[in-house]
Amino acid sequence: MAPSATFGLAFQHDFQRRFGVAVDFFYASDDGGVSAKEFIYSAKFFTSDNDATSFYVGTFAGVQRLSGTVSVQQPGPAGNAGILPVEVSKLQFPIGLRAGVRGGLEGYFAELFAQAGYAVGSGKLYADEGKNVQSSPLYVCIGFSFLGFGWEHDRR
Repeated sequence: MAPSATFGLAFQHDFQRRFGVAVDFFYASDDGGVSAKEFIYSAKFFTSDNDATSFYVGTFAGVQRLSGTVSVQQPGPAGNAGILPVEVSKLQFPIGLRAGVRGGLEGYFAELFAQAGYAVGSGKLYADEGKNVQSSPLYVCIGFSFLGFGWEHDRR
């Protein structure tokens, strides 16, 4: 699936000056009528104090539901063929590594990230005569959050 539009919502929290977590929700769709809904959890280790702009590396794990409608030609009565919609759906579980740079969480923040990994359970959504809809086992995402809300760790 190569999305033509992707939208997301994320919640982030820093537990310590160098450790934080995020929960991301994404919705993506393509021109072929297939859409994806994702829930991604990521843990981040910052290379410097995360109260200000800092680079980070970490891991992510999540669940992704691919679904859509595929038009299939079916034989009808007296040899007449008809086009029937077929609902397709698949659940897969992306896991991998994430890296990026993020501003401090107090108030508003911005983040630029890239993540890559493997989608466990990827494969065919639908296969029929000449029609094949499938997902790739390679999971790649590049993102930019330009207006985020978050909260920091307690300063004790």
